[in-house]
Amino acid sequence: MAPYWASLLLAVGFMLLAQRGVEVGGESVLKKWDARNGRSYMRWGVVASALVFVCLTGFRYGIGQDYFYAYIPYFERVRTGLEQGDLEVGFFALNWLVSRFTNDPTPVFLFCSVLFFGFSYAAVMRESSHPVLSVFLLFGMSYFFIFMNAMRQMTAVAILLFSLRHIEEKKLGSFLACIVFACTFHTSSVLFVLMYWLPKARINISVCLLSVLCFFLFKTQIANFVNSIIAQTSYAGYVGSVFDTGQTGNVIIAMNIVILLFSTIVPRLNGGEYSDRYRLLLWCQLICTLIAILSGAIPLSQRVRWIFSLPSIILLPLAVDSIGNLRIRFLVQASIVILYIVYIAITIGMWNGNNVVPYQCVFFRNGV
Repeated sequence: MAPYWASLLLAVGFMLLAQRGVEVGGESVLKKWDARNGRSYMRWGVVASALVFVCLTGFRYGIGQDYFYAYIPYFERVRTGLEQGDLEVGFFALNWLVSRFTNDPTPVFLFCSVLFFGFSYAAVMRESSHPVLSVFLLFGMSYFFIFMNAMRQMTAVAILLFSLRHIEEKKLGSFLACIVFACTFHTSSVLFVLMYWLPKARINISVCLLSVLCFFLFKTQIANFVNSIIAQTSYAGYVGSVFDTGQTGNVIIAMNIVILLFSTIVPRLNGGEYSDRYRLLLWCQLICTLIAILSGAIPLSQRVRWIFSLPSIILLPLAVDSIGNLRIRFLVQASIVILYIVYIAITIGMWNGNNVVPYQCVFFRNGV
């Protein structure tokens, strides 16, 4: 776990330096990004923070459950001239292009890392009220580790996170272009299109509680209905397969409910109103929570949850920053950081979630 903790410290450290506007010299590196919280962030610091994660994930070797199970075999298929198969055109094109120049698949992983963290950081710098906390949550909420396993889908999810700006600006064409681009890596991204019409839809504590309660009470009926639809699609093979385990992620359910209720209640307690942007993020979190409740009843439901999950790294900081009392706000932030550090230490450090430990680099394949 040491390389991961070190990367977190470096990434957050660079963001803190960028926030303080540390000058390095030379006009080109002194350009700034203005974030939602009114602060200016030095571009060199933001880029350096992202590069820490890009290098660690892009130059990994054998890290992630799907590394040897899916990505290496697919690269070899493409390299030896086999057809696209059932994977999306964007991911096929990336593998095909890399395979024309080298037999080493590392550039595929590196390019996906650039896309994932590039789009994630771009969204954070524009949408988050606390970019430093959002960068921490990218790691603490385990999306960093999920990416190293489900790289293809999480690349698409980062593009979807970036597309939120086009919903806010009511640019349907640009939003749909992002959806199409994301679908070239994972076709499930098409489900995100419904988010365009949700910012105006009503959402409050009553809607959230009632929705959660209904999904708990009618979980079996809802799951049967969804599975009947899946049975008519190309994903029918997953129903009753080894992926249909029946296991329920109670921790994930609890975490999503807590985030949802906290984000719904706290702004109201402090006299705030939901903006269209905040309402959109709440809808994403509500959908995540409802899908999490269905885990175990629908095969690979967590894969659907990921489509709507990444906006939580922006929603939670916005909710925290709505707390008017600075002392309480600091205590809440500190509690969030501590809890997520413990969460990663257990799920990744002890249980090896997503099969990412021990870390190995392509340059030191026999290292720990």
